[in-house]
This record gives sequence, C-alpha cells and structure tokens, in this order.
Amino acid sequence: MLDMTMLDFPKRLKENAQLLALLLHYGQLGAEDRTVWQDRLMQMEGVDSKELTALHGELIAFDWIEQNTGHALGKPDGTISSCYRVTQNGLWEFRRIHGIEAVEESADTNEKPKLRIPRKKKDKVESQVVAAVE
Repeated sequence: MLDMTMLDFPKRLKENAQLLALLLHYGQLGAEDRTVWQDRLMQMEGVDSKELTALHGELIAFDWIEQNTGHALGKPDGTISSCYRVTQNGLWEFRRIHGIEAVEESADTNEKPKLRIPRKKKDKVESQVVAAVE
C-alpha cells in the first residue's frame, strides 16, 4: 500500500536530512546555471554507497534532479562525471528551502529541442498500388 506521506515532498525533505543534503548539494551547484551537468556525489557522511544510490533515485523520482543517462563518464578515481543536474522543480524546491523568491525560468536555450521527423504522406496512387498488391 502506498504511504501518502511519501508524496508530500516538503515533508519528505524535513523527515530525511540526507535527502535534503543531497538536494541542497545539486541545488547549490545548479543555482547559477542549472543546465550544467554535475559530477555525481560519490560519498556522503553517514551514508553508505547503497543508500546514496537510493537517495539519488528518490531525487530523480521526485523530479528534483535528472540523470545524464548514456553520456556520463567514469573517471579513474571512481567519480562519475557529468552525471546529474538539478531540474527546474529541484531548483524551485532549493530556493523555497532557502527563502529565495522563485524566479520563473524560461525555456532552456542550451538544451537540444526534441526534433520530430515529419511522416511522408502517401500519394493516392501509391496507396492504391499498395492496396492492389495486398
């Protein structure tokens, strides 16, 4: 059964200091330019690596950070570079926590727009030929 308190995001942050600390980490890094991909935080005091992975997953699930899937690179020291960045929702939550007035962010100009390839329209003749062949 789903615990409805888990859907109360501000309450969840108040209840979990480690989740809050992780959001603040990425929020602080992205406060000036949230479009920049950040290295993954690999260690946190009092948190083992499995818990840290779960915390990252929770931030992704709440849409507070996003993952650079397929483009992050492992460094020789074990760090994963260009792995995460704070989302607009995460930045809003970061600013709310710090009492900073939320500023509406315009569409990201650095992000690639999703391209849609138009479908080729079939000619009437072509569709009749296909129908006749079938």
